[in-house]
Amino acid sequence: MQHISGADINISIGTQIISVKQYTLNIEDGIKPTTTRGVPDGFVRGAVSASGELTLDTDSYSKLIDAAKAAGSWQQLGVFDISGLGKTLDQEFKTKAYGCKLRLSKVLDAGSDGGDKLEHTIAYDVTDKRFVEINGVPYLDQSFVSTVV
Repeated sequence: MQHISGADINISIGTQIISVKQYTLNIEDGIKPTTTRGVPDGFVRGAVSASGELTLDTDSYSKLIDAAKAAGSWQQLGVFDISGLGKTLDQEFKTKAYGCKLRLSKVLDAGSDGGDKLEHTIAYDVTDKRFVEINGVPYLDQSFVSTVV
């Protein structure tokens, strides 16, 4: 059986396919356990957030520069849905992060000894209440999300 590796992951930002050196998606779930007189007694919901980073080579970074230029600036660049897909003959793994707002993180990573392509890191935050799906399954409790106005 062939397993999925990082080399099998492709992402799309909006409608554009972008080659990435690294793609991360992290979820912070604010669920906290409760106690009564020091004994575990259930849990409470807390705030949730999701964020990540994209590490790109200069060719892929240039596609985002063009999008930012068309928008007027990096800060004016709208939100995107970011889809990640890893697929082999035997396995498939999909992620979807909705309403991602990009923010520059590491504009340039260049080593003086050479030997590697230039790298650029872009951070993002998930801003849409559809939040994140993993293999088509929403992360958030949809009955709770539908009550949020």
